Amino acid sequence: MKKPIAHAACLLAMSASAFACGRDGSTPVPLTQLAVQKATFSLSEDGRTATTLGTLKNASAGRVREVMFEVKYFDAKHALVDTFTRCVDNVIAPAAGEVAFRMRERLDKPAASYVSQEVRVVSAEAISPPLEKSALSPFMQAFLVTWLPLLALLGFLIYFMKRLIGKQSATTTALALMQTQTAHLGTHARMLERLALVAEAQARGTAQPADD
Repeated sequence: MKKPIAHAACLLAMSASAFACGRDGSTPVPLTQLAVQKATFSLSEDGRTATTLGTLKNASAGRVREVMFEVKYFDAKHALVDTFTRCVDNVIAPAAGEVAFRMRERLDKPAASYVSQEVRVVSAEAISPPLEKSALSPFMQAFLVTWLPLLALLGFLIYFMKRLIGKQSATTTALALMQTQTAHLGTHARMLERLALVAEAQARGTAQPADD
């Protein structure tokens, strides 16, 4: 019963460490492209800490960071004594290259129990290549970002104003109709004036005014 509980606790610790080590949106590296080489460990004089030194070989085509290691310690009979999971965030493995790493852990068992170790990579994060620099100059970038939207808005306003006051606009058509109506009203007013003069002349018995 104790072994399954200990195994579950170990898996939970590894998952928590992986969550703390990883980053949102990170790209994991296939573990088949990462290998631990030349891993050794030494105990402190007081027997309370163990320091692991090793080399990480990266066979992938990109750089690697946020490497999480699992270290297992065994006694003289190769029985598992202790297990540690550590995220080494200050180690960056070059593409198709190697990098040295170091880990230090505090021991819970007697120092004599730690005879050998096994180190493996649990997870790692690929470093995305930097974005290519834009061929545009800073002035052109500022122009496109700042001035181009303003110029587009100004062009839209000019187009809208031309449609509003142009020859085919509703305003121009209304003005033409008003001018035509005003001309007709002027003609009617002159005709009424002539009729009034004729009526006045007939009432006085005088000759009618000649037509213009």
